[in-house]
Amino acid sequence: MNASCHLPSLIAEATEKLRDRCGDGAVFEARLLLGIATGSDEAVYPHMRVQPTEQQIAHYDTLIAQRCAGKPISRIRGWREFWSLRFYLNSATLDPRPASELLIDKAISFAESQHNMQNQQFRVLDLGTGSGCLLLACLSELKHATGVGIDINEQAIIQAQMNARLLNLEARSKFFVSNWFDGLADNSFDIVLCNPPYIPAEDEASLQDEVRLFDPKQALFSHNQGLADYEIIFASLAVYLNPNGIACVEIGYKQSEQVMELAYRFNLNVREVLPDLQGIPRCLVLCH
Repeated sequence: MNASCHLPSLIAEATEKLRDRCGDGAVFEARLLLGIATGSDEAVYPHMRVQPTEQQIAHYDTLIAQRCAGKPISRIRGWREFWSLRFYLNSATLDPRPASELLIDKAISFAESQHNMQNQQFRVLDLGTGSGCLLLACLSELKHATGVGIDINEQAIIQAQMNARLLNLEARSKFFVSNWFDGLADNSFDIVLCNPPYIPAEDEASLQDEVRLFDPKQALFSHNQGLADYEIIFASLAVYLNPNGIACVEIGYKQSEQVMELAYRFNLNVREVLPDLQGIPRCLVLCH
């Protein structure tokens, strides 16, 4: 009997193994992992004419074990879709979350609201760029914009540069290593994007395994109840933000009041507070 005859039982067995980890998503993840094992980005369904080899079935078992141990699908296949674009990841980059697309939404609507958008060379700064997803998603929509992405981790910068090349945005983007604003000579940005570390270190044990075990700690945790990096950023933000520009900053759960107080302390105005799909305040829009 060839391997294709075993597809339904192969997927069913994998689904049971994944049930505790993935819950209602176990069936789809079993099919998707089989697709990865057989060299495809697409899920494999029982009716498909797919004939996995013994080697591919062994690889499938390995992928299932990794997923059961908490490794996200995005880490297993090495990329995450964000803003309908593919961003490749490495161990130094945060796995992009859908909630972060709020920052892109706002940046684009702001740019479109400017009367001279078609002729203006918008300048975008991405603080803590990671995979480059915020900056590159923004540039993919704003065809006249250029941008700079900075990150303290050199491996993250290497990954962001690769993503820029793959998305044909290399000519309009520049990435380099910097500890927040250190070494950033240019101080004229119309849009600043930032998803800083904001999880209190004492909350680490409560995080999902997918985050706690596989996202870089440097991109997750901040001191002073998760507020330390906001304070550093806000202390210098006004210097780098053009008079009519905006900064879109992601915030953590139940942090909106504290982060707004920090912004006011450094003479920044809160233009908007945007909720995510669950109604949780997730993005602060700041201006002069």
